[in-house]
Amino acid sequence: MAITSKSIALTFIFLSYTVSCVSSQRETKFLNHGFLEANLLKFGSSKVHPSGLLELTNTSMRQTGRAFHGFPIPFVKPNSSNSISFSTSFVFAITPGLGAPGHGFAFVISPSMDFHGALPSNYLGLFNTSNNGNSLNRILAVEFDTVQAVELNDIDDNHVGIDLNGVVSLESTPAAYFDDKEAKNVSLRLASGDPIRVWIEYDATEMMLNVTLAPLERPKPNSPLLSRKMNLSGILSEEHFVGFSAATGTVTSTHLVLGWSFSIEGKATDFDITKLPSVPTSPPPLSPSPSPPATIKKKSNNTKLIIISALAIGAILILVLASFWIFRRRQRFFTRGAPKFSYQSISSATGGFESSKLLGERNSGSFYKGQLSSTEIIAVKRITCPTRQQKTTLIVEIDAISKLRQRNLVNLLGYCSKGNDIYLVYEYVPNGSLDRFLFSNDRPVLTWSERFCIIKGIASALQYLHSEGQRPLIHGNVKASNVLLDEELNSRLGDYGQGSSTGHVAPELVETGKVTRDTDVYAFGVLMMEIVCGRKAIEPTKPPEEISLVNWVLQGFKKGDLLQRCDARISREELVAREVLLVLKTALLCANRSAEARPVMKKVFQYLDGTESLPLD
Repeated sequence: MAITSKSIALTFIFLSYTVSCVSSQRETKFLNHGFLEANLLKFGSSKVHPSGLLELTNTSMRQTGRAFHGFPIPFVKPNSSNSISFSTSFVFAITPGLGAPGHGFAFVISPSMDFHGALPSNYLGLFNTSNNGNSLNRILAVEFDTVQAVELNDIDDNHVGIDLNGVVSLESTPAAYFDDKEAKNVSLRLASGDPIRVWIEYDATEMMLNVTLAPLERPKPNSPLLSRKMNLSGILSEEHFVGFSAATGTVTSTHLVLGWSFSIEGKATDFDITKLPSVPTSPPPLSPSPSPPATIKKKSNNTKLIIISALAIGAILILVLASFWIFRRRQRFFTRGAPKFSYQSISSATGGFESSKLLGERNSGSFYKGQLSSTEIIAVKRITCPTRQQKTTLIVEIDAISKLRQRNLVNLLGYCSKGNDIYLVYEYVPNGSLDRFLFSNDRPVLTWSERFCIIKGIASALQYLHSEGQRPLIHGNVKASNVLLDEELNSRLGDYGQGSSTGHVAPELVETGKVTRDTDVYAFGVLMMEIVCGRKAIEPTKPPEEISLVNWVLQGFKKGDLLQRCDARISREELVAREVLLVLKTALLCANRSAEARPVMKKVFQYLDGTESLPLD
């Protein structure tokens, strides 16, 4: 039998384990400033740079990169089944590729380094659709996720989560660190490219797992970002490996680890940050060519004349082209361009983008409340464009979106450009996002008539975007947090035309990464179910048959008890059974796994408006 690279790797792992049995005491604590001399096993796309920097993935699509400490760690005491305390700290940096970053990475404690069949993208190279959530995995992970997958119950596209046996987090929260002086959490952008330090600590006596983050130059905050009471006995064993796993999908990032410290039953050793490798910067500009030898400098007068003439002609051409460009730009601005605000007026309206004006943050940008005048309140979205091309493309998109006017869309009033930032100026919608009404207790319970009106409003907006605007658009991110409610609780669909995250993901979108009108229809189907049922698309704490909202509603349809799926908080006297059944049946049509079987939005609106009969009836 031929010796394969896989068999060699497995042999090496076995030998590493044999050595560890002799020196397990030594391997319960280590400190790596960079990874050139580290006892590290690398898999997939991972590699160590000459500087000692560990790169898990680069910006290629659908990559998986893993790196594990070469010896297993004993997580239980000898002759005992009780887990023991551990502490680890590491420094990472995520640098996004062009566009949105993806998909994130995780610190992993696993009984094996064999992840055969694991998928990239949202599964982070650790699990797949069949074993995600399986208790036999015995894997503990802390994820640093930069893509929102609603079907996996992700809260946003910039969060930290504690995972057990799958990528549906037991506990998650937006990435942030606690500022001890200000006594509050400060948002932290995972994919900023800046080094971020993490502390993960498990107290076996208290059975408490704590996760803490901070920028590299800051000391460890007094308060952790995440705390979860967990009994890890029976999950961790004497043969668990520790390491990292990262993955990309159709959106990509370079995932880097600068240093790593680990300790069993003791605090992980602190880093000397001056010894850590640096995060690579963009390549420096090319050095000017050295001066030519004296003999080459001696040119004839004819040669000099030719060079001077060429330079003059080039300068004239540049002036002509520049004049033409300015003319076309001015013409576009006055004839078809989006209205442009001055940066001074936007900054003044938002108080210099002060934190008290912050409405929310997503990977696509930050939202601020502003006041242009005593009667005009606005919402400003700040987007950073890493390249000139991205900025140009976005401005062209803004021109198209600014022309859209429909009663169920949030109106784009104009924009402002400064440096690498684009500021989109929207009308302010006072009641905030729909998700707060559906999934939290700080808003009144929506009545059935209000929900039905909201659903029809969203359908009207999507129909307009797909077919009735001057240029058809795909939303790409249909979900409750992108639906705003005005004073009368009418729905206003926002963040359209940006496609910044996956939203309620259609099956084909996972494979192709391409948003289409069909993926919008699927997402709207899931959103309709959330509005009617008053719960999220994925709820891992539910009984197995109820975890997936789509499957739960489908079972209700098959059993003939769809009305029992309706939000229990809605007064039964208010329910209109015919309308509830109409919405849920329409939702099932939209959420069909086959894109070809889904109706177009025009049909969907007609079903909901009663001008067309459902094919199910």
